[in-house]
Amino acid sequence: MESTYTGLEPHIRSDGDKEPHLPADAFNRQAWSGTDMNDARLQLEAALGGQQFRAQAGPHRFSFRFAMAGDHNLNLQTGTFLGHLQGVIPWSRDYVVSWFPAGSVTITYPQGQLSSSGARPFLTPTETSYSFSMTPHRHGIAQIGADFLEAVAVEIHGGHSQRIVFDYAAIPTDAALANWSHTLGRVTPVIVSPETTAQDRLDAQRALVEALLSLFPWRAVNVPSELRTERTRRLRLAAEYVHTYVDQAITPKDIAAAAQLHPRSLQQQMHDHLGSSPSAYVRGVRLDRARLDLLAAKPGEALVSEIAKRWNFGNLGRFSNAYFARFGEYPRDTLAR
Repeated sequence: MESTYTGLEPHIRSDGDKEPHLPADAFNRQAWSGTDMNDARLQLEAALGGQQFRAQAGPHRFSFRFAMAGDHNLNLQTGTFLGHLQGVIPWSRDYVVSWFPAGSVTITYPQGQLSSSGARPFLTPTETSYSFSMTPHRHGIAQIGADFLEAVAVEIHGGHSQRIVFDYAAIPTDAALANWSHTLGRVTPVIVSPETTAQDRLDAQRALVEALLSLFPWRAVNVPSELRTERTRRLRLAAEYVHTYVDQAITPKDIAAAAQLHPRSLQQQMHDHLGSSPSAYVRGVRLDRARLDLLAAKPGEALVSEIAKRWNFGNLGRFSNAYFARFGEYPRDTLAR
C-alpha cells in the first residue's frame, strides 16, 4: 500500500478507518512527498526515529520524497531531499547501509567521522548515536534488523549468533561492489512488492545480507547481550577492543582509554556486568581463542606451546591450569581430539 502524506497523521484508508497497527513481522509499504520543508523535516524525523532535525533551503526549489517497504528483518528506503538536513539518529541495534546517487552525508560518532563517496555504499555506526549533515541529495538505505543479519552471519562464521563489527573505513573491492549492485537490483522488486510471498521475500532479504557481508570486512564479536544496550555502550566498546587486540600486549589502561572510561570506572563496570576484572576478561578471551586454535589443529601439526605463545601465555604450566579451570580438560587433550 502506498500513500502520500501531508503531515504526521495516521493514514486514512478509503473506507475512512485508520490503518490498524501492524505486527512486527508484517510487510509495510509507505511513501511521503511534498514541497513543504518543515513538513518534510518532521516526517523524516518521525520515519527515521531521529531527533533535533534541522533543514535549510538549498540552491533549487525545495521538494522531497521518502518511500520505504519491507518488514522487521529488512526494509529498503529511498529518498530525495532538495535542501540541507542535519540531525541526530539515536542508539539502535539495526545495521544500516546507505548510498547517495546525488549529494552527500557526513556522520559524526564517538569514534570519528564517516563521509559518503559518490554512490558507493557505506555503513553507518550501530549501537551508538550519531549526528549527520546532508547536502541536497538522493539516497538509498537498507535497514537490517540485528537478529536477522547476525543469524545469516552465523552460516558464514560457524559460531553462535554474535554482534557483527564491520570495518567502516574499508573500501569495497570492485568485485564485491558489482555483486552488491547486481543483488540489490535483483531483489529490490521482490522485497518491496506487496504481492511477494513471505518465503520469497525472506530469500531475497537473505541474499542482500549475504551480499553485504561480502562487501565489507567484518568479524563476529562475542559481546554479552547485557552489554548491547545504550546504557552499557562504553563497556561494549571496551569488550570489542579486547576482542580486536587480544593477540597483542594490552593493559587495563589501554582498554579504559579505548572506551573513554576512567580505569576505576572500567574496573567497577566489568565487575558489575561481567563479574570479572579487565585482566581476567582478557585472559578469558585469550583462552577462548586458544581453544579454537587447538580444536582446529591436527595432532602432530601443532604444538600446545606454540598456540599458548600465540595468545600471549608465556608460562605453559599456568596456561594449562587456567585452560583446565575454564574448559575442564587440558590443552593437550583438546589437541588430541
